[in-house]
Amino acid sequence: MSKLTLIEKLGFETSDKVVIFHIDDVGFSHASNLASFECLDFGVASCGSVIVPAPWFLEAASICKNKSQYDIGVHLTLTCEYDLYRWRALSSVNPDSGLLDSEKSLWRTTEEAVANVNPKAAEIEMRTQVQTALDSGIDITHIDTHMGTVMSPKFLPSYLKIAREFKVVAFIPRVSRKQLETEGLGSVADVYLKMFDKLEESGIPILDHMIIDTMGDSPNKTDYYCKRFAEIKPGITHFLFHAAKMSPELKAITPDSASKRDLDYQAFTDPKIKECVEKYNLKIIGYREIRDLVKKES
Repeated sequence: MSKLTLIEKLGFETSDKVVIFHIDDVGFSHASNLASFECLDFGVASCGSVIVPAPWFLEAASICKNKSQYDIGVHLTLTCEYDLYRWRALSSVNPDSGLLDSEKSLWRTTEEAVANVNPKAAEIEMRTQVQTALDSGIDITHIDTHMGTVMSPKFLPSYLKIAREFKVVAFIPRVSRKQLETEGLGSVADVYLKMFDKLEESGIPILDHMIIDTMGDSPNKTDYYCKRFAEIKPGITHFLFHAAKMSPELKAITPDSASKRDLDYQAFTDPKIKECVEKYNLKIIGYREIRDLVKKES
């Protein structure tokens, strides 16, 4: 008898198009909190993840504590990419940890973080971020990665260890050699592919597809996303976007992406987006369903 796949374990057919509509960067600003929870209430977005060291984390945590229905994970972060809007590590200010740059904030780029952060310090910081979210009243369903940093081979073992430790789902997409090469990871492609095969064999949930290139300049993001919905294949797809309401705060923090984030918010509160979900027969789930399945099987 063949082993059931993740999509079958969740009660779907292998031919179904199952989508996790995921909001990244919850808590990074007041503007993102306003937009993110409105999108979740609207009903197409199914979950999101919060940046725990960010200045507006406590507001996000307070909302989640009062409304436990929200499916929220931790957007594990070792970086802070903004010019003048910075946040620090939660676990240490020790220079030997490598966590902080010359401004005593997390590194601006993934490349700098990978080059400088001590792996043990990264693990402690990741654990601290998850524990802080739990202590703040959030029912954490999953962990994922801000700017892809913690999925570097240097930090990936700790990332998976944290997921096991807290009994939550780690965002892990199935990737091809071509995708790894496109992301500049061709030199470690063999390591990644072998490791992902072993992870799946051990029963760790692996998502079939991911759509992450959603910060485009399209003036009509609803139509843009409907076109992307048409491309979704059978299997489980992680579809991320970044929602924030336009405001002086948002413009000051991230002038380059403010309008894109606002357009994401508008698109995922547009009734037409629900019509597109129905048109392409997309089945929406969050990470809570996968988390609960993993707990049941463990």
